[in-house]
Amino acid sequence: MTKQNEGIADKALPLKSRIFIIDKSLGIGGSGLKTDFKIVLKRARKIAKNFSFVYGKSISANILTNELSTFFQEFTYSSGTRPFGLCIFITGFSNEGPELFQINPDGNIFCIKANMIGKKANQGLQFLNKRWNINLNHEESILTCFLSLREISDGRLKHSELNIALIDQGGVFKILNKIEIKKLFSELDVKNE
Repeated sequence: MTKQNEGIADKALPLKSRIFIIDKSLGIGGSGLKTDFKIVLKRARKIAKNFSFVYGKSISANILTNELSTFFQEFTYSSGTRPFGLCIFITGFSNEGPELFQINPDGNIFCIKANMIGKKANQGLQFLNKRWNINLNHEESILTCFLSLREISDGRLKHSELNIALIDQGGVFKILNKIEIKKLFSELDVKNE
């Protein structure tokens, strides 16, 4: 990640977005306390940068997840500190395809294919579990996620309230801008009717 990209990502922190780029092939998203998220994001970028400097290649999502899990557990087990009030997703692309990991506040790691975190996650997970399967193509996966979000918002989902990131087959993590989200939202809305 270049200094220019780091500056852009850091300026985005005060916004409502909870999805950030770690490097070109890794992304992080979370739900919870914003100040804790800033600390974890800074640590994740530092780990990725150090790994890249030492080994000359980008860190994998699996290794980054293990490092951050250790960081979470340090706060969980240390006296005088509180655990992070945060649950995060880390996504990347490996030889086997896309990877998605979840780290809970206690530092536990879950390797998952689809999940939700946040206020109404349980309601959305029921919907997602009924419709998700490993054989969905890229477009069907996005539609299933979109419908899950619509389910938890009681049909009042607005494109202006969404933050969406995708990882393509080339392994590039991209956060969609508001125009791309609006276009995707309208395409998916039409397909859903």
